[in-house]
Amino acid sequence: MLLVLAVVTAITLKLQPSGLLTPPWSPASGVALGLGICFRRKYTWMLALAVAAVNLPILVWLGRPAPLAAALVAALAVEMVVGTLLLRGRQDSRPRLYTPRDLARFLVIALISTTLYGVLAAAAFYLLGNPAGAVETLQTGVLKHMAGMALLTPLLMAPTHRKQQAGYAETVGHIIWTMGTATGVFIFNHTLLPLAFITFPSLVAAALRLSTRQLSLILVGVASIASHGSVNGLGPFAFDQLGGPAGVALLQGYQLSIVAVLLTLSLVVGSERETSSRLHESEELFRKSFNSSVAGKLMAVRTTNQWIVERANPSARDLLSGLRQGMRNLESLMGVDAVARLSESADSLVGDNARITVQLADGRSLNVSMAVIGEKPEGTQFVLHFHDVTESERLRQLELEEINRAAEIQRALLPDKLPATPGWTIGAYTAPARQIGGDFYDVRVHEAAIALSLGDVMGKGMDAGMLAAATRIALRSLDPDSSPSVVVTRAANILDGDLRRISAFVTLVYVRVDMESGDFRITDAGHGLHFVVRTASGRVERLESRDMPLGLGDRWRETGDSLHPGDMILLVSDGVLDRWGGSLEGLEVAIAQFANRDGVTPQAVVDSLCADARDMVDDSDDITAVALSRTA
Repeated sequence: MLLVLAVVTAITLKLQPSGLLTPPWSPASGVALGLGICFRRKYTWMLALAVAAVNLPILVWLGRPAPLAAALVAALAVEMVVGTLLLRGRQDSRPRLYTPRDLARFLVIALISTTLYGVLAAAAFYLLGNPAGAVETLQTGVLKHMAGMALLTPLLMAPTHRKQQAGYAETVGHIIWTMGTATGVFIFNHTLLPLAFITFPSLVAAALRLSTRQLSLILVGVASIASHGSVNGLGPFAFDQLGGPAGVALLQGYQLSIVAVLLTLSLVVGSERETSSRLHESEELFRKSFNSSVAGKLMAVRTTNQWIVERANPSARDLLSGLRQGMRNLESLMGVDAVARLSESADSLVGDNARITVQLADGRSLNVSMAVIGEKPEGTQFVLHFHDVTESERLRQLELEEINRAAEIQRALLPDKLPATPGWTIGAYTAPARQIGGDFYDVRVHEAAIALSLGDVMGKGMDAGMLAAATRIALRSLDPDSSPSVVVTRAANILDGDLRRISAFVTLVYVRVDMESGDFRITDAGHGLHFVVRTASGRVERLESRDMPLGLGDRWRETGDSLHPGDMILLVSDGVLDRWGGSLEGLEVAIAQFANRDGVTPQAVVDSLCADARDMVDDSDDITAVALSRTA
């Protein structure tokens, strides 16, 4: 590019008319600025020195005094640096020329940098004893340098990547038409008739059909022809007839005007064409997505009293057969109740979209998502996206019925009513987190003994409920007169294969109380939530668990103690613990508060403990508690 700069400078100065002290235009300014924006910012000053070094010997060779030549190349270097830094800003990439705003910014920066050059060059002429050169530079310097930048620098800016409309043959035709018109106006026209406007139709046509870069090349060609004719006394801007400075000013004004107008036109048309293309692509993408969707899609307008279908995809026509018959009223297609449900949801949209399930007049169920997409004079336009969920709704209902039946069976396995035993009172409470819980309890009275058990199966839901029922049945199948450790061990042996196969476990506490003496024996399989309330002292004693749950261990021990009149033994699940903050201390405080009341019954204790806890936190686990109190 430095070689190009040298050649352009030499040709421009060599062809300088004898009546002018400065060249009629300055393409070197455009080449120099283009050179500056093609390299990284850190090389700007180095490039400026190179530009000065290349131009200095040429100016001296063509007759400029050395001091003046040095001052002029210094001004050119400053012009290049200022223009480059302003165009680049803080970016290292080439400045872009995408929009009219980019062009306006470029022209303003060109005006600033060329004005600076004009001031510096005029000062150099004046200080070196050439006031006429200073005056001519002030009159024409800014226009000449700005025209050079406007014509050549856009060729080196980052162009838009828009597809041009013209093919190869049409492009060649535009070039021939424009160059031919310019030649006729500026070369073969020997009068001062204002015929420069004749070039505009061909240039406008090129701006509409060619790329911005191709248009810039054509403008350079037109400017070169106009400059050649004007220098040689031809065309509407002939220097020998208008006078040098006046001719230069008119010529450069013409060149700047065609650049500003035609590049703006090219960028505007290109931008609109690109926007139109994107809209077309977006519309095409929407159309393909709309028509190929496996779900039904409708575009419908909701008027004051009805829904009218505007567009439907093939899946919608399969789901709503009336669409194939030309029906467009949504109430006729779906049914009164379904459309009423849609209207109700449309009236209460949150975020302009909603998802509902509606039942059609023929009994089918559709899951519908709806969204507002615009307003029309006749009403609001919606898009409806739906699919048939009749079968899944039927299966869900069957599953719900099965769960309810399983819950009924599980409830039937719990004690129907607590046994009445002289000298003893019993209380129990259970509430699953879902319809089917993993907690269970049992109370058995056999001769002079009471057996209490409470278990908690890992997990919740149907699987946990089935395992809880199996564990309770296993315990019930064993002799209630056996010791707790024997009962737990035998139950574990019954369940062990199933527990290991499904990688599950059960925590369990089993207590056998002698109703005559009050002595009790207890075996804990990893549960650890059983308490003895001593009413005489008000203390709450927790019996620690040292053995593993069923499914994880193979040996369970038993311990013993005695209940005195007024004492109570309480078994709870971890759901109760969670509802008292997950803290044993908090649970013990609550137990003491509820159990140490005058005349309180075990049922009142478990009801208060579980009911108050339910109010404190969300239901996240099963709640079960069973209590036995010695009254005499």
